[in-house]
Amino acid sequence: MDVLLEKTEPLTDEEKKLFGRFGAGSKIRPPFRILNPHRIFIGDNVSIREECYLHAYENLTKLHDFIEERYKGDFDPSQYKYDSRIEIGREVQIGRNFFISCTNLVEIGRNVTISERVFIGDNNHSFSHPDVPIMQQPNKVGIPVLVGQGSWIGAGASLLGGTRLGKNSVVGTLSVVKGEFPDYAVVGPEPAKLLFVKEHRPE
Repeated sequence: MDVLLEKTEPLTDEEKKLFGRFGAGSKIRPPFRILNPHRIFIGDNVSIREECYLHAYENLTKLHDFIEERYKGDFDPSQYKYDSRIEIGREVQIGRNFFISCTNLVEIGRNVTISERVFIGDNNHSFSHPDVPIMQQPNKVGIPVLVGQGSWIGAGASLLGGTRLGKNSVVGTLSVVKGEFPDYAVVGPEPAKLLFVKEHRPE
């Protein structure tokens, strides 16, 4: 059964016990939304700022219930069940508006710095059925995302399924990352370029 912690107050000691692990000295600043904390493992001295969404999906069969009867047989309820795990190593610093979407594995190594508005998702919606709304189709089982120890993820970056970052790597602001990268890699989007200069009248 899914467990949801959605609060505007700090976690209580009893709520911290719901996690797979909640390390000593760690904190998640409210407000936050945490789905299935028993599938989330947080190391010691981790700091997660406001507006985090940690979604470790387990059972989305309720979405199957909304499908029109004539199409329900096109999906098996087992497609809506997941064995997910989120691991955040010790001494990780995470900025505001952080979102993890996990149906398999998201692993963040120790001493990682994550800036604001970062998304990490090992999965995606499926959209194979032309007559069923995408929101009612099952999420795909994800491809693990691994962030190497000591790395830095810039503001607004997105790490997609199958991403593997080596240790002490850098992901630039607004990067969309997918693939495998070695230790000490620096990954970034194309820089901005001049498109045109507006016409103006001299004074």
